[in-house]
Amino acid sequence: MLTPVPVNALTFFYPVGNTPAVSLTQSLPPDSPAYILLLGCGDARNILFTRHIDDREMDITCCDNQKAVIARNILLFSLIIDGQDLQSGNSLWSIYYHMYIDKESLDLLRSQARKLYELSASMDTWQQSKYGSSLRLCDSATLADLKRMWSFYSMERKGDEASQFNRRFESVLSEVKAIRFSKGIGADGVGVAGFRSAIPAHHNAFANLNDLHHHYWEHGSTELNAHTRATEQYPNPTFLPLEYEVILHFGTDPMLGFHHATAAYAPLRSNDPALERVKNLPRPERLVMAARTEFSEWIASYRNHNSNMRIRFFIGDAISFAHTLQNKRVKRLSTGNWYRDQYCFQRLQLDGPDYSSSVAPLYFDVIDTSDLCDHVGSLVLLTACSPLLLNRASSILYTEVIAESGQKHSEVLNHMLCGHVPTLSTLLDLFPLEYWTNTSSVPASEAQALDGMTDAITSEAIRGKAQHVFLRSRWRRPISTLSCYGPPEIRFEPTQLAKALYKVYAYMFHDEDHTYKVSPENLLSTPASSLAWYHRASFDAFLRLVQTRVTVDWSVAMDRLLALVRNRPMGMNYQELHMHLHLLDSCSSNFQKFWRQPHNDSALSTGMKSMSLSHVTPPSKKWGDLRDWKDIPTVVCITLKIPRQQLAIFTETNREELSAPFAHCTLKGPGSQGPDAWQDIFTACQLGFGDISTRGKLYDNSFEVSVVEDEAGWNGTSPLIAAFYVPAVLLLRKPRKAAIAFGIHNTGSSTHHFASELDLGINIYETTLENSSSVYITRYAPNQAGFPVAIGFSPRSRAKATDIEAEVSLIAVVDRENGHIVTFTSQLYLTGDSYKNALRNECQVERSAMSPCEISIRLKDTTPLVISFPVCVVENSLRERIVPSSSYIGVSAKVATVSQWMDYPDYMYPVLLQHGEITNWNIPYINLRTCPIVDVDRPSHKPQWLRPHLTLMMSARERAMRSQMDMPRPAGEFLRLKFKDTLETMFLHFAGLGAEKRNVVFGLKNGTKGDIHILILVSSLRINLADRAAVLDCAVIPFYHDPALNPEKLITPLLSQGVLTSVVEDAEMQLWRRVLPAYVERCRTWTHRDSCEYVRAGTIPLSTENGKQCICTCGNGNFPQNFIRDIPNWEALAKHAVRAAISPAF
Repeated sequence: MLTPVPVNALTFFYPVGNTPAVSLTQSLPPDSPAYILLLGCGDARNILFTRHIDDREMDITCCDNQKAVIARNILLFSLIIDGQDLQSGNSLWSIYYHMYIDKESLDLLRSQARKLYELSASMDTWQQSKYGSSLRLCDSATLADLKRMWSFYSMERKGDEASQFNRRFESVLSEVKAIRFSKGIGADGVGVAGFRSAIPAHHNAFANLNDLHHHYWEHGSTELNAHTRATEQYPNPTFLPLEYEVILHFGTDPMLGFHHATAAYAPLRSNDPALERVKNLPRPERLVMAARTEFSEWIASYRNHNSNMRIRFFIGDAISFAHTLQNKRVKRLSTGNWYRDQYCFQRLQLDGPDYSSSVAPLYFDVIDTSDLCDHVGSLVLLTACSPLLLNRASSILYTEVIAESGQKHSEVLNHMLCGHVPTLSTLLDLFPLEYWTNTSSVPASEAQALDGMTDAITSEAIRGKAQHVFLRSRWRRPISTLSCYGPPEIRFEPTQLAKALYKVYAYMFHDEDHTYKVSPENLLSTPASSLAWYHRASFDAFLRLVQTRVTVDWSVAMDRLLALVRNRPMGMNYQELHMHLHLLDSCSSNFQKFWRQPHNDSALSTGMKSMSLSHVTPPSKKWGDLRDWKDIPTVVCITLKIPRQQLAIFTETNREELSAPFAHCTLKGPGSQGPDAWQDIFTACQLGFGDISTRGKLYDNSFEVSVVEDEAGWNGTSPLIAAFYVPAVLLLRKPRKAAIAFGIHNTGSSTHHFASELDLGINIYETTLENSSSVYITRYAPNQAGFPVAIGFSPRSRAKATDIEAEVSLIAVVDRENGHIVTFTSQLYLTGDSYKNALRNECQVERSAMSPCEISIRLKDTTPLVISFPVCVVENSLRERIVPSSSYIGVSAKVATVSQWMDYPDYMYPVLLQHGEITNWNIPYINLRTCPIVDVDRPSHKPQWLRPHLTLMMSARERAMRSQMDMPRPAGEFLRLKFKDTLETMFLHFAGLGAEKRNVVFGLKNGTKGDIHILILVSSLRINLADRAAVLDCAVIPFYHDPALNPEKLITPLLSQGVLTSVVEDAEMQLWRRVLPAYVERCRTWTHRDSCEYVRAGTIPLSTENGKQCICTCGNGNFPQNFIRDIPNWEALAKHAVRAAISPAF
């Protein structure tokens, strides 16, 4: 495995999600099919919500390492397919969300689980069932896991069996409630997670949602009616995983996954009878009723549009799954020799029929990694995921993290990537949108959203629980990767690349630095210091990815990187670093060269003369150890059996206090000093419980080990098995007397918990290599037939020179001190005759910035050449070098810093035109039909929540700039502030919060004289549930010089209605013209014509100048019936207007 493995005597089960449902397709243009990969998929809410608001064709691959999560999801989907939501009322809600259910629901659950169990008899049986066409299984091991889960759910327990089940259920809940109490969220505690689900109208929601949370944990049900709740007396088996070490998460709450803003805090304009029935109920009842109604709407949409949706399921480790998908895509092999999970010895093999027939997708439009970054190393995760993302402008990858309150987004990304964001994102071939645009479609700061909460609970109590905030980040492919020239080569000088990679290494393993360990900031943050996200195999997998991404003398770069590593104070993992470079095929030659260095052991030195250590002749017939192998490979696997009694330190410790320390294995010499006092640590190990069976002859090349797993795990009696790879040369130092140990990683937390009971090395069990009953040496790991495979980026096709008339490459320059990429040089070698002749004739070369990432080069009358960079660059740093005789143009530019967005403030919502496809790059698409309309017509129900919601647009600096007139105001930052001020004015005045009379018509114009340049007619204020943000559904007319478009004639009839006109400066007007195409594109229900002005011009917007057209006319006049009422001359206006969705800019 590529992440450290914890001693998982306690793992939490997440039956339901703890964040509001999101749209998985909101970053994709409408109508195109969506291929989606969900890693750490969790419950079904995101799939169901996405299906509800988007009926396009979808193929979704779901991966989760918790068997019960996938089993519950398929159970729910199958019930919906059967139409049980129509027949059984609230049973589906109860089965999926309640800890205790009534008899009717339990009978339905058991009956459905029994049906699924019977259908899971074989893969063929499942595929041929009514569910098999839409609910697909990736591998036979997943099918076997599901079969066990459904068997457990279907059991009708009676007598002692029922009593035993009930006792275990109650015992688990008691343990979880004790954990809740210790974390301050018991009966009188405070939890802050619920407010997220009420954004944007969250200010009065806290107390209600907090009370409902405690009600759920008191009764195991969301049901508020005591009479109805009295029938819910049967424990729900789907809330009890099979594994005894897995217990329900202490924060589980069904209400967290829904959107509560419209339930009680933002009154809606609707004729829905159901809404009328609940509007007078107490708020808690309205919240529960609204959640149930939303759930019912989701499952109805899934049932009605199931025919064009296929969902695939895999149970296992997300990183191993991603690497196996890579291997399947490139090598067409069903396995990459990874294990299915950190705690098992099952080989991950995609033997499902869709992978055998190459039907299943291996590239994806959308990759959502949920909150895996909080559970595994982010860089390991992105290394595994990025190669699976399609090279399209619309493709997107999502990450979620819980960050410390007050941290800047750029600081969070630095930590996620283990270093400098522009450098690491370039190597990962990703472009972090929020980092470069400083703009998001969702409120960026939960901490700011918590300010001013008006509940009975004190702000101190809230802030005490709000030390961490939730951040969801979006990553696209860089524009340079999408270039018409094809993905460019990125060239590095070896020493510079080595420095950049070394900085990543130092960041990954900074906890090994003694000065860091004893620093006050580390000692004060024990939880952080107890986390070990990476080991050397993690870094080596990243190197393998980089190797396939860059053009460099790789062997030289690795030599220099390893020289830097050798000179750094470090732990005892150097051999592990070298070994995994070899195993993952990143640097085999360096591994061999390293082990050919002189050693004290003459026999050892003799054995290092070839790629495989040669056979060493014993003084007698047999050595009785590794030396008896006929051909000793460079790397072997050690499988260590740890007796059950040695685990008492874990099994007899309070599970919560154990805090999941990370395991490792150690190989050391028999002496305490001198040449025999060596020690090496191997953190990349595989664990599992079970019995070992062998095949072949001991101390022979053919010897193999298999592990028959004990499903009881920590609750069973089987020994713990640890397997890890080692360089064979280490074993040959002392083939019989070398000691091997299983222990835990030395962190502040582990030292605190175990130092008094273990020796200084924190070893749990130790023996020697000659103990053949506990130590097994084989060529490969148990149940494997090869080494793990990491593919990285597969070779990408480049456009032919005859098609594009230029060849492009990039040269990256790295700062020798900090390891950051500081400059890029784009090299164009012209191949088209028209360009060559123009350059040789010394024509004028015109250069202009199209965006912070793109430069246009025009040679006389030729079609402009576009140079793209993988990051934003500083425009005034651009330098050209032209060599006409070589048909060469070079453009160099400095890499921008995160704060230099102020130099390109209008780069908020770019709309890309790539290969004829038009894509909104930074603002999500929206289905306005599914966005509830807020009631703004009644003076007594003004949306007071809107004002604080809009305040979230402003950063702390922007708020200060508003109040302190003498504060410095950089032009770009001030432009954004004025743009946000104009947005705020529109929202507030339409909602009736800006003046006594509401305004529905708004105008933007340059200067105090002249006509309005942009006319905006607002139809409604809606809530975009996917982003939990307000949105204005409106019609816009950007006026330009056209005989048919007469501003005076169209606007004059509106004057009686009242036109609120904002006078804006030139820069803000240009910004509005840049964002209008995005506001229009995001909500379109029409298709761009073949004659679209965007495609003809090759640019979006068409222009930002006054009097010139800025948006295409493809969508003009496309409005729903009765879109705008009581507006004079609407029919004449509609011909020139287009629908737009304007939302706050956070």
